[in-house]
Amino acid sequence: MNVPKLRFKEFNDEWQSINLADIFQYFGTNSFSREQLSESGILKNLHYGDIHKKYNSIVNENDEITSYVKDINYVNKYELLKNNDLIFADASEDYEGIGKAVEVVNVNNNTISGLHTILARDNLNVFAPMFKGYYFNSPIVHNQIRVLANGFKVYGISKDSINKLNIKVPSINEQSKIANTLYLLDKKIELQSKKIEDLKLFKKGLDQSIFNNKTLFKQELFKNLFDSDGGTALEKYISKDGTHKIISIGNYSTNGLYIDNGQRITLNDKTKTKLLDKDNLVMILNDKTTSGDIIGSTILIDKDNHYIYNQRSQKLICKNIDPKYAWSFLNSNTFRKRIFQLSQGGTQIYVNFPTIEKETINIPKDENISNLIINSIFSIYKKIELENNKLDKLQQLKKGLMQSVFV
Repeated sequence: MNVPKLRFKEFNDEWQSINLADIFQYFGTNSFSREQLSESGILKNLHYGDIHKKYNSIVNENDEITSYVKDINYVNKYELLKNNDLIFADASEDYEGIGKAVEVVNVNNNTISGLHTILARDNLNVFAPMFKGYYFNSPIVHNQIRVLANGFKVYGISKDSINKLNIKVPSINEQSKIANTLYLLDKKIELQSKKIEDLKLFKKGLDQSIFNNKTLFKQELFKNLFDSDGGTALEKYISKDGTHKIISIGNYSTNGLYIDNGQRITLNDKTKTKLLDKDNLVMILNDKTTSGDIIGSTILIDKDNHYIYNQRSQKLICKNIDPKYAWSFLNSNTFRKRIFQLSQGGTQIYVNFPTIEKETINIPKDENISNLIINSIFSIYKKIELENNKLDKLQQLKKGLMQSVFV
């Protein structure tokens, strides 16, 4: 039967197949590059790059579209977006982004659809508001779009590809309930994300107020406080049957917390040389971006015989410094900025560990100050970790719904 795995109990009718060629009206879009856009103006522009990187499934024109066409002579040359128009990104440099779409709401008749987009309008009102935005980004539709895409390094879709999609829809009432449920969940995710960002900003301010107060600290050379050992390439030992967590570049967060991506590694004569003990620290010396968001990020190991560190990481063994205080300082904005300034490279940056060893560390003059710093910063990190866990649960809930409530 054409029914979803998960359904609101008041609905039981089968979903009906529809032909998008009979429903969607397509309009021409512009080809303005980023250089032809600005941050202010009269006519807004929805660029395909923003569909990929910036927007969720539903885009509020009033609040979220912030690019404008510089030349006002184009105001009357392109179709203006209307409420609940669906805009596809028709090009993507990665497989995951093929055919990503957004539905626009709260439209004020001053936005056009931009470079590498397809503007589709439901003039027959087959779809409830916001249902399209979620449905066309669901795995069941997205998997079809990937099969129909063409290209090698850059993948593309066309209006003909969209019209070939096997689309099934329920009643308008059921569509509305699905769309509203997912939209409310998106808003919860948005609020939770903002709560985490606010905590990070508070932590940043606390870092600056504490570690920039020179009267509280004496200076000590990094190399006098730690013994160290570099990582080595262990990728070939990663296995679904592995017994230990691996620490690779993808496991570092921006704030020094471990990200468990599910990868595990087997313990053998090679990997056990990189086994970590409780209260060891491990620092990442690379960053896959030029922004340096994770370079220098340092993880504090919380248990023995549980983690193995990979290449591009440096193990630190505390000698004359409290491990928790060391973790707090090494992850502070004060120190991380210095690491970034020491970095080299182009699209992927790195830092040589011997240059870090020449840096100085702020050591509290008084043990009470050290304990106060540890307690203050750890309490914030624990709060961030707690809120991150809540965010992860919300995101997992949405992922599950997107997989289950559509046909």
